[in-house]
Order: sequence, then structure tokens, then C-alpha cells
Amino acid sequence: MAKIKLNVAGMHCISCELLLEKGFEKIDGVHSCDVSHKKGVVEVECSDDVSLSDLESVVKACGYQVVIEHEKHKHKVKGENGGRNLIQIFFIVLGVSIVAFLLGKFEISKLFPEFGSNVGVFVALLLGIVASFSTCLVMVGGIVLGFGNVYTVHEDSKHPLMSRALPHLYFHAGRIGGFALLGGVLGLIGGKINYSLTFTGYLTIVVALMMLYIGLQIIGFVPNITKLGFHLPKKLSKKIHALEEKNHPLAPMVIGVLTFLLPCGFTQSMQIAAIASQSFFTGALIMGAFALGTFPALFSLGFGSSYAKKGNFGFLNKIIGVIVVFFAIYSFNSGLVLSGSSFTLDFWRSGNGIEATQNDDVQVIKMDVDWVFTPDEFVVKKGVPVRWEINGINISGCSNEIAIPKLGISQRINEGPNVIEFTPEETGSLPFSCWMGMIGGRFTVVE
Repeated sequence: MAKIKLNVAGMHCISCELLLEKGFEKIDGVHSCDVSHKKGVVEVECSDDVSLSDLESVVKACGYQVVIEHEKHKHKVKGENGGRNLIQIFFIVLGVSIVAFLLGKFEISKLFPEFGSNVGVFVALLLGIVASFSTCLVMVGGIVLGFGNVYTVHEDSKHPLMSRALPHLYFHAGRIGGFALLGGVLGLIGGKINYSLTFTGYLTIVVALMMLYIGLQIIGFVPNITKLGFHLPKKLSKKIHALEEKNHPLAPMVIGVLTFLLPCGFTQSMQIAAIASQSFFTGALIMGAFALGTFPALFSLGFGSSYAKKGNFGFLNKIIGVIVVFFAIYSFNSGLVLSGSSFTLDFWRSGNGIEATQNDDVQVIKMDVDWVFTPDEFVVKKGVPVRWEINGINISGCSNEIAIPKLGISQRINEGPNVIEFTPEETGSLPFSCWMGMIGGRFTVVE
């Protein structure tokens, strides 16, 4: 009996451990193995006729690398945060910043009025696409890759292409349908709770912080969240992965539904959004759209695994990671506004607001809602009543309600004239926004 210890680089999560364990168990003579992605260590108990090269071949086949003990940290730094990678990240950040600036400068949202009240579903679909190239690729990728190896493909059948595709189609049918159903249940649960704008703001901040960590993780600046202990128990993960061995159409569908429970930050963010929707229908649409967004990339990966090994998405991951960080910062700022905070991250604003017009004892300000708020910065005096005249031109599902969270004001906006009245009692910044925190502005209150 021999006990062999390997130092393995490239493992990120429980799925990595299970993938390696499954590979080692196929070697004749291997009695047991213990894999730890946190330590980067594999310990195998086997008979004397099992060679080190046999074990190293499994590690390599699974996409990982055997390294010398003192080179583990060096390998990680070189692979994730080396000078070349930092330069790439710098130029990616610069490029994304320029694109974000141009989108804001030209108010590109005016070109997409058709999204209207479905903006939440559209965003969920976009995040699903992003997630499918990042954390979902890590969390679910091992499962869909497993289908390519486990399911028998009859090349002599009339439709070998369909034979390869069916397990993956079953998986995604179960995943999309399961996500929609469970998202609806979360929406029903949320419907029993009355959320204030402040609470919605705090929820948005939590989601933003999760997205920020995910983005930094994708780039390689922080460890995988599972290394901090946030993951399913390994026994439960094993049961989910073990279903791959069942060559029955229902098996991949059940696995697809169960991926709802995997500790993916994007999935958990959408689950919170489904709860906040307070509606079975909206919650189902959000989670269903998110799962649908992950379909193209995950299906292509799984289907392609029937023919070839997974490619290298390193540079693409960096781009995705930077975009996710930008999403997180934007969402965090929205959360600050909705929670009523005087401090926000909208540092790009000029600070030169339009001064209110004095009309007797009332300050009058005028604003148009034409998909966005125009203008969106005003200067008003402390202690003087404000009459805010709002002209609704083009109203979307996002801009159909305006809120001043710090004052507890929230009012529906209709086409035509609308009026909101309030009296500012404190000097400083007084942010306002749509009810989702996506479109905003601010009052600067002076003496």
C-alpha cells in the first residue's frame, strides 16, 4: 500500500475536487483519495503498482497542473496577477471606462424604449450571459463537461449529432424550467413582505458587494468564494454530480433543476432580485431569463466537449471580470441612493445644478422625464418649500416612479404634468432616483 501526495495548481471549488476524485477512482489500484482545493493538495492511497505518472495524467486531463510545493504560491501569482496580466487589466478597465462614458454621454438608453417595464428581465438575461462565461462556467461547467464523457454516443445511429446534443438539451430544459418555477416561489415569498425603499437599497448594496467580489475573483485578485467556506456540503455536491452517471433523460433534467442550489454569486443575486419582485410571475421571469442567458455558452461548452477539450478563456474572463466590477459599482451607488444616503459614488456629476426659480414663497424647479431625467441636477434653498414640476414625455417601467428616499417620498409619474412638493430641512446633497435606483439625480441644498 502506497500513499502519494500531489500539489495541484488550478483548483477553485468543490466541483474541481469532485472532478479529480472521479478521475482517480477510475484507475485500477486506487483505494481512496482526498482532494482539497483550499490547500491545493491531493492525497491518494493506492497499491504499489500505481505509478506517479498515472496520477499526474489524470490531473492534466482534468485541466490542472502538478507543481512543486514551494512553487504553488509562485504559480498562482504568476498565473493570475503577473505584470502582463496587470497591464491587460489596466487597458481593459480603460476601454470599459470609455465605453461607459460614451453610453452615458449620448444617453444611449433613449434608443431602447422597448425594454420598458421588462428592464429587470432584460438585465437578468444579460447577467446570465455574463455569468455563463465566468462563475457559472466554473460552477456548472464541470457538470456539462461530464455529460460529454458519461453519456454514450452511438456514432452509427441515424442522428449522431442529436445523440450528442440531447443530454445537454435535457439539462438546460430542466435548468430553465426549474429556475423559473423556483424563482416564482421566491417571488411569492417576497410578496408576503412589505419592502421599503430603504430596505430595497440595502438589498441592492448586498447584491452589489457580492457582484464586486465575483468580479475581483474572475480577474484573479481575490480567492474563489468557496475557499471562504461558502459552498454546499461536499456530500450533497457528490450526490448532484453522481446523477451524471444515470443515463436516463430525467437525470440531466433533475441536475439542471438542482443547479439552482449551487453557490454561484450571480445566481444568488438573481434570487434576491426575485424575492424583491414580490410577484410569482416577475420572479419566474427573472430567474427564467437568467437561466436562458446562460444557455448559449454552457450548451456550446458541453456539446463541444463531445468533440474537443475546453479552450482557454483567460483574456475573455478578464474582460468579463472588469465589466462585472463596473456593474457592481453602479449597483452599489443605486443602493446608496435608494437607502437614503447623502453620500453617493456619482463623482462624474458636474455639481453645477440649475437654480430654482423663486415664485412668491415657493421654489419652482422643472424637469422632463424622457426615458431619462432632464435636467437632473438642481440647487434649492434650505427651509423654503419646493414645487417640483415634472413633465412626463416618455415613461418606462423604470422611470414611472420617482423617489427621494431620504425624505420618504415616492410618487408615480404619468405622461403629462406631475407635481411633487417638499421642503428641504438640511443643507448638503439630496439624491433622487427612479424606484429601481437606475436613473437618478440630486438636489444641492444651500442656505
